[in-house]
Amino acid sequence: AEGSGGEAAGAGAATDAVSASGTAFDTDTLTLTADQETEIEFSNEDSVPHNLSILDKEGGTFLFEGEVIPGGQEITYTIDPLGKGTYYFHCDVHPSMNGEVTVE
Repeated sequence: AEGSGGEAAGAGAATDAVSASGTAFDTDTLTLTADQETEIEFSNEDSVPHNLSILDKEGGTFLFEGEVIPGGQEITYTIDPLGKGTYYFHCDVHPSMNGEVTVE
């Protein structure tokens, strides 16, 4: 069990985990809960920098832009609540690292 600390009981964010290794994410799909803040624990297991950003389905409008972190580091991203729908995620440094976000 992992503690999140500082959040009121019942008001905690949902938490997901994603890692990057070999210039690829460990998943090509993310499922988030609609209208709820989500934390994504991002682990960069590569030797090059990566991040995770969420964009609209067309890939043109950033809905969340995660900080780029060096290889061997981890960060917890806090995603503001998103409405139901299908979105797109990628690494800004390596856009070929990408996938689909379903918010339900």
